[in-house]
Amino acid sequence: MARSAYIDKITQQVRAGLEERLSSYAEQGRSLEKIGRPEEIARRMLATVPEPSRWDDLLGPFYSGGQVAKLLGGISRQAVADRRERRTLLGLKTADGVVVYPTFQLNQRNEVLPGLPEILQCFRGSGVDDWTLAGWLVSSMPVLDGRSVVEALRDGMDMKPLLTLARDAARRFSSH
Repeated sequence: MARSAYIDKITQQVRAGLEERLSSYAEQGRSLEKIGRPEEIARRMLATVPEPSRWDDLLGPFYSGGQVAKLLGGISRQAVADRRERRTLLGLKTADGVVVYPTFQLNQRNEVLPGLPEILQCFRGSGVDDWTLAGWLVSSMPVLDGRSVVEALRDGMDMKPLLTLARDAARRFSSH
């Protein structure tokens, strides 16, 4: 899709959604302006669009810590960092020390994929580099009929074989 057509499609969807919200607010005798200035609303909407990265082809796109905090319901950046430390959310530290969060770990409702925290837990203390782990999560695997672990989670695959696969991978990675 051409760039302008893509932007037009998004604009149409946003316009339709805002018109619907405006009607709902009006029915309740409230003003849409109560939720914020147009510039602030636009800024918050754009905050959900991932920034481009050279890693996008393999692992991306990525969210910043602030973006993922907003997407996860407006939690604090400290709560995001805590989840990263507990390995219930995957954060990757770039060469310049910035932590980015692969978008593949969130579902359409901006929730961490069901089962992903349990998979990540299998790698706690294994010494596996987060970038290696991210690559493993998105790699096609014959044992999963060519799907990745992330795709299997999205498909709602039973967790037991996925956890076995993760534990085996953590053991293999840690022995190197």
